[in-house]
Amino acid sequence: MFELSKHGNGPMNVILTDDPLRAKMLCAHHLENAVAVRENEGSFAYMGSYKNASIILISSGYGDEALLASLCDIKRLGAERLIYLGECTSDTRHYALRSVILAEGGDRSLLSKANRAAARYTIPVFVHPVCTPGDTTAECCGITDSATGTVYGYTLKNSLAALSVLTVSLNTERNEQMEQHERSSRLYAAALLVFETLAI
Repeated sequence: MFELSKHGNGPMNVILTDDPLRAKMLCAHHLENAVAVRENEGSFAYMGSYKNASIILISSGYGDEALLASLCDIKRLGAERLIYLGECTSDTRHYALRSVILAEGGDRSLLSKANRAAARYTIPVFVHPVCTPGDTTAECCGITDSATGTVYGYTLKNSLAALSVLTVSLNTERNEQMEQHERSSRLYAAALLVFETLAI
């Protein structure tokens, strides 16, 4: 747990990702007046602002247990809005590598703001259901990600507005995969979209 102090005005927003290196890159490139408030065992947290929106940027580390622990911290912080920034797998040719997916089932207001931000910066986005690996139901075909279900399940039970913004890093139909260094540091379009959404 870490101490909370707001930067800027308005609601407290959280950007959550699993990759610690990605969190550091996001902090360096987007977060203003950043202060490190937690750095241990692959889990990092930075507080700052983006266009006067108060933001806490957190890397949970990998795995459902680490993700749930960070979600519990986020709830205790009194955050009001959460965007999870991650990766997903596509099993259809429709979504190429680096396609940006807005996962259905999240907060409608955040989804609307994300679409507005995407239009403003001409970022192509796709709104699509996201299923967990191994789910073969017809409505979930196309995009899989294990973290989104965990995030949406927790935030729904705890009345926290959430949205999952994902970049396609593996396409099994096209047999394409992003390099590891890209997965950590080059989710440019999705990262810009996340910060801009919280600034609206």
